[in-house]
Amino acid sequence: MLITIVTYNPEEDFVAGIIKKIREKEERVKILVVDNHSTRKPLNKVQFLSDYFIPFDKNYGLGKAYNKAAEVAKELGEDYVMFLDQDTTILDNFAPSKVVREAKELKEKGGPLPIILSVNIDNALIDKEIPNSNFYTARGVVNSGMILNVDYALRQPFLESLFLDRLDNEYTYRAEKFGYLPLVYRERMILHKPGERSKYYSRLCGKLLVALMLMLHRNDKDREKYKQYRYYSNFLRYYLILRNDIYLWFRGKIYPSFWKMIIGDIFIMCEVLEYRKSAKWIFRAIKYGLLGDLEKDNQKLFN
Repeated sequence: MLITIVTYNPEEDFVAGIIKKIREKEERVKILVVDNHSTRKPLNKVQFLSDYFIPFDKNYGLGKAYNKAAEVAKELGEDYVMFLDQDTTILDNFAPSKVVREAKELKEKGGPLPIILSVNIDNALIDKEIPNSNFYTARGVVNSGMILNVDYALRQPFLESLFLDRLDNEYTYRAEKFGYLPLVYRERMILHKPGERSKYYSRLCGKLLVALMLMLHRNDKDREKYKQYRYYSNFLRYYLILRNDIYLWFRGKIYPSFWKMIIGDIFIMCEVLEYRKSAKWIFRAIKYGLLGDLEKDNQKLFN
């Protein structure tokens, strides 16, 4: 297995700690770091600790890094490639090789093909339990903790133009259309929380969204979660989420119900950027999301 960590201006000591922890728990795996043109300082320690280090000449986003990792895995003769974010915590029971082995054994007993696996149960949309196994099927998993069959990854590459957000949603939805649901391992082996932290809504638009969510989920016992949103210090993350949701939904590349997400995205943009500034970015997201020229937009944003 090739374990891949994609970096961009990371906390180098933390990434070094990830690599050391992987080495401690999985001696036979190979570790690849793909760096999306970090600008703060050279990642000398990370480069020394990893088996393979690929520095991109500019920030191409996650999709291109994942596709490159699949190519490297194939060249190395590996059957599976695993993805980890640069802020992921490795737990003491980390054993992705065991997960792959059990998934293959499950297939031999008539279970589903082990195409997409995950050790990140906290961020999976669980569908149902697979009897007499340690797996659940899921309707979606996030990038960090995903274990992907290399041959499938080469046949079905990640959509690089999305750049960052919704890569995982689009990828697992596409796989589901081909008849492959992700298999999520019962044991949590990593800790990864999307967003930098949770933040309570404070502006009128945010409070309106909270009122709507509480009304729609009035029977949900955990009502506190609807009063918060995932906070990113770089507002472009919210822009990419909205743009990519529009792009994918308009083209049928995501679940039809994602129109609800788009409405929520707009409210969150207003919450984060205030009304006047958010209007500019909302209209831009609609423009590029509908027209579909994401590469042109990415070049303007990141290069």
